[in-house]
Amino acid sequence: MASVIEVRHLTHVYMPNSPFEAKALDDVSLTVNEGEFIGIIGHTGSGKSTLVSHLNALEKSEPGTVFVKGTDLGDKDTKLTDVRREVGLVFQYPEYQLFEETVEKDIAFGPTNLKLDEKEIKHRVRAAMELVGLDESLRDASPFNLSGGQKRRVAIAGVLAMNPSILILDEPAAGLDPAGRRGMLELIKGIHQSGVTVVMVSHSMDDVGKYCDRLYVLAHGKIALSGMPAEVFLHGAELQSMGLDVPECAKLAAALRARGFDVPEDAYRRADVAAAILKHFGKGGDAQ
Repeated sequence: MASVIEVRHLTHVYMPNSPFEAKALDDVSLTVNEGEFIGIIGHTGSGKSTLVSHLNALEKSEPGTVFVKGTDLGDKDTKLTDVRREVGLVFQYPEYQLFEETVEKDIAFGPTNLKLDEKEIKHRVRAAMELVGLDESLRDASPFNLSGGQKRRVAIAGVLAMNPSILILDEPAAGLDPAGRRGMLELIKGIHQSGVTVVMVSHSMDDVGKYCDRLYVLAHGKIALSGMPAEVFLHGAELQSMGLDVPECAKLAAALRARGFDVPEDAYRRADVAAAILKHFGKGGDAQ
């Protein structure tokens, strides 16, 4: 599987050589492969947002190197506009960045700046709206009159209209109610299934356990743990020491194993735990 992002020994210090010097990243290395859904987890202040800001060169650091599809983002000859077309970055609360008078104009802002023809711009706006689940009837609506969840979808559609092959989202479900949160995460799942490589920053173990292929856990600016969700969740005590937790079903699985149930070590999803319980009591069938 080909890598699309490689971070090598990245360190970032804010306000160096001052009384307020703070090391946000400390010798971080990671790889994102094409087509993956990667989760970056960590407590507040662990360096998550600083890390993803380097992935399309909004931040630059030395020492350390970031490659996107083989291109060194620190090379003076690298065209950052090309990189930012390839890597779309959605910040926390992206709806605060809406500014145009209609939904269509807001989504079209990026493609318009690329000097695309009007037919292509309209096609990209329509495709992005469809991908994020916005009805065609909202094209002429003011984005400021929409619900919070709809505003966020407009903001994400504006990034998708640039046709990135990699999408990075920093806490995309922050501030949403439970229904809105589920809808947003299912939306991101759909974007991933459309062929986009996704990197999602989160502090929710339940969310990353459900959606992500691999995880990187940050603590104090370092990669503390990495691997598939099942592997990471086995380090419950270590995660708790970082101010994190494991999914509720992983806790239940551990408690059941302690009571003699034959629950696999890598069980952390509801269906897996339910199946183990049914098997324990001699009942077959699929668990939903």
